[in-house]
Amino acid sequence: MGPLRPWPKAALQLLLLSSLIWSQPTTLPLPYQPAYRHLALKALQAFYNVEFYRGFTLLDSLERQYGPYAGTAYLRALGHSWQIELDPATTWFDTPWERAIAQTDSLLRCCSPHPLETYFIGFANRALYVRRLYIRGHLLRSVWEARNLISLLSGVQQYAPIYPEMQFELGLYEYYIAYFSANYPVMRPILRVFPKGDKKSGLARLAQCARDSLNYTQTEAAYFLGYIYLYQEKNPDSALYWLSYLVERYPRNSLYLRMKAEALYEKSRYAEARHTIASWIEAYEKNCPRPPCHLFFSLYPTAEAVQAYGLLGMCYREEKNFPEAEKAFARMDTLLSKLRLFPAPTWGRLQREVALYYKRIGRSDLAEARLRQIAARDDVPNYLKKPLP
Repeated sequence: MGPLRPWPKAALQLLLLSSLIWSQPTTLPLPYQPAYRHLALKALQAFYNVEFYRGFTLLDSLERQYGPYAGTAYLRALGHSWQIELDPATTWFDTPWERAIAQTDSLLRCCSPHPLETYFIGFANRALYVRRLYIRGHLLRSVWEARNLISLLSGVQQYAPIYPEMQFELGLYEYYIAYFSANYPVMRPILRVFPKGDKKSGLARLAQCARDSLNYTQTEAAYFLGYIYLYQEKNPDSALYWLSYLVERYPRNSLYLRMKAEALYEKSRYAEARHTIASWIEAYEKNCPRPPCHLFFSLYPTAEAVQAYGLLGMCYREEKNFPEAEKAFARMDTLLSKLRLFPAPTWGRLQREVALYYKRIGRSDLAEARLRQIAARDDVPNYLKKPLP
């Protein structure tokens, strides 16, 4: 896939691009002003490395220096979205997330925004709202709300050649419209009102953004490439490439770490997958003696530990080390019982993995019991209710 481009070279490209774009006597949009950009990028990097207090403190500094601004409000919303992404088992972060999204919309309406702000920030803010619905399991509603992106899409397409951040938005749009149209028949009537997508073009735009651009969306593009290749395209080689890059750059992010381990699992590198998450699991047990633990107080949320133990059990199962698989799945079940909220699709996927373990050891009765639990829940997608292979 080619190496990631060095930062100095990317910075020089951005500088040359800026000189072409703003050779006229106009003011740089605030996100591209060097002092603002420096602090804003540091805040984003703090969020990705699970240093949320530091990230929000940097955003407070931006607001003191520049006053209320839609871009700063959006970055705050993005920070809260990552708190939820890393710990979906609590609703503590939902209210500040909603507040930041609403503030961004309000500031965009009131303040004669630059096209970069109208289209990039406006589109990104609406997409963040759609993403929140998706994370919380409101799949059809998230697609319905996504129709609000259409009015901004033409502007994103117009300015994407100028502003590299818009390549990220356009790439995500093109990929996911095509993906949902192909894989979710129930959504097709809604998706008819959307301009058609293109998975190949969308992935190419995301890769360009993640590899070539020193911009606000570089890490987001790398994350979505890892996510898409791992879970949707079933291409663990490409997933491992991007997730290894993220883990190297943000070693404190347990989501990146566990996804890298999942990519190794998909490549049948089970011992490497176990080794990747072993130190995190050990640290979780040391730092969370009385679960549940949540991200607000701890770097080791129980929701992430559930998935880590599930993956550990899957690795032992494939290695035919059934006693250790039993222990890992039992610990997963214990931790799940401590959580009042957990994403239904992830819950269903983990239950299927345990059912497959029971089938492998000849306990079809226990496997069927797990499958009945999955079938009884309306919020679990139908593809997880199919018979075991």
